[in-house]
Formats: sequence, structure tokens, C-alpha cells
Amino acid sequence: MIANFFNKSKPVNIFSIITLLLMYFFISIFLTNSSEFSIHFLIERTVLFSCYVLFLFIFKFIVDKNKLTEDNLFSLFLVVILVGTFSEALFLNYIIFSNLILLLSFRKIYSLRSGINTKIKLFDAAIWVGISTLIFSWSIFYLLLIYIGILMYQKVSLKNLMIPIIGFLTPIFLYFTYNFYVDDLASFYSRFNYEINVNFEAYNSNRFLIPIAFTTIILGWSIIGVTPKIVLVSNRLKSSWIVLLCQLLISTIIVLVSPIKNGAELFYLAFPIAIIIANFLQRNNSIILNNLILYLFLIISASVYFL
Repeated sequence: MIANFFNKSKPVNIFSIITLLLMYFFISIFLTNSSEFSIHFLIERTVLFSCYVLFLFIFKFIVDKNKLTEDNLFSLFLVVILVGTFSEALFLNYIIFSNLILLLSFRKIYSLRSGINTKIKLFDAAIWVGISTLIFSWSIFYLLLIYIGILMYQKVSLKNLMIPIIGFLTPIFLYFTYNFYVDDLASFYSRFNYEINVNFEAYNSNRFLIPIAFTTIILGWSIIGVTPKIVLVSNRLKSSWIVLLCQLLISTIIVLVSPIKNGAELFYLAFPIAIIIANFLQRNNSIILNNLILYLFLIISASVYFL
């Protein structure tokens, strides 16, 4: 039933997904909030929720525009499920802001396939990665994704290889100039803190272990099941699929080295995981299996609040 419901991209279905996100948001506020209610608190939470809704709409635009999935809402639903499961990301401001800005970069990277305004897209994509790096320093790894896009979409030239570097350094240089002007270079240098934390003790709790294990199993199943069909058959999606798998690898590295180990860092994986699993669901002919997978995602995401 749930698979049929999200198999078509209709306004009522999108509204249902946003409502589900709102439920996760309110539950997380109720369970984790230690601050007294105030106008400032209300405004802050409203702005954060608006950012997540904006994230969903940009995400859907990228998926639809670049045909990363068929006309369904599986990927959008899975993004909300992943956010709700690892709800620590909901109130960590710089995580959502960093991911929101990175979406603007991903939009340009995946649209390189069209061959239109390639140089402008490369410059814009690198600028957004540069801005995100100022928010969360490990975002710098996504600069590699731009070059992977250049290679996979066959846009290799000397100018195209140089443009991302210039674009990436532009916001960095502007921020340096501002801090130099106000005599606060310490703030600039603090933005590039590449502290590595490989302590995964927090993941040993059932709160993280169960959803991570389940998601990893379904993700691995999806990659193994879908990749041969796309690479050997689909020319339209083949290049984007390889870029998507590289994005998954880069995001995994960021999660592994991130100094944050409370579940919020897993938000960087939401984009590639949701699209990869969505491609598996839409190619799977078993409605029963699709319903089972989606219901299990939903049940696990709800049960973690009681673990």
C-alpha cells in the first residue's frame, strides 16, 4: 500500500511527506528540548523547519530535472525517513545549512550532463562547495565530486579543470578579506579545523546500530541489484549513476573522519542513499517486497525514539 502511494508524484503525496517531517520535528523537540519556550525559540525552530522543507524541494528538483529516478516520491520519502531516524541533525544548525548549500552544488554537477553553460555550472558548483567548507570544513571533499562530474560527463579541458579551483577559492578569499579587514584572522583559520574523530562508540547503541545495519543491507542490495542494469543498459543514467556512487563514497569518508559522532553527520549520506534505494524500488517488480522495505524503514525510524 505504501509503495503504491509514493509511486506517483502528486501534491497530496508531497504534502504527506512534509507532514511526516513535521511529526518527526515535533517529536524531537518534545524529547530533546531542554530550553524554556520563548519567541526566540519558536522563531529558531520555524526557520530550521523551513530550511528542511526547502531542502526537500531542492532535492526533488534535482532528482526530477536530472531524471535520477522515475516519476515517484520514493527518494523524497526516504530522505525524510533518514532525517527522522537520525534526528540529531534536526537541530544542529550548521549541518542543515551545510547540506542545503551543497544541494545547490549537486544541482550544478548533475546538470553537467546537458552540456549547456558548462563553465558557469562548474564555477557555481565550486563556489557553493567553498561556502559549505566555511561552514563545515570537511565539505572540501566534495570538490572531488566536481572533477568526477567533469570526467564522467566528458567535459575535460584545461579551462574546465581550472574553473572549479577559482570558484572554490572565491568565497574563501572574500571571507579572508573580510576577517583581515576587521582584524579577526583567528575566525578565518578556525573555519579550517580538520580534526579527525574515529571513535565510533556512539554507534554501538541500538539507537544507531539497528537503523545503520538495516540501511546498509538495503543499500548494498540496491547497489548490487541496480548497478549492472544501469551501467550495461541505460546510457541516459549511466554517467549520473557513477557520479552518485562516487558521492556516496565521498559522503561516507566525510562521516568516518568527521569530528561529530552523534548521528547528525549521517545527514551527508541522505542524498545518495535515498536515490540509490529509490532506483532499486522502482525497478523491483515485487510490490510486497517494496512495501515490506518501506514499512520497515518507517517502523525502525519510529522505534529508535524508544531505544
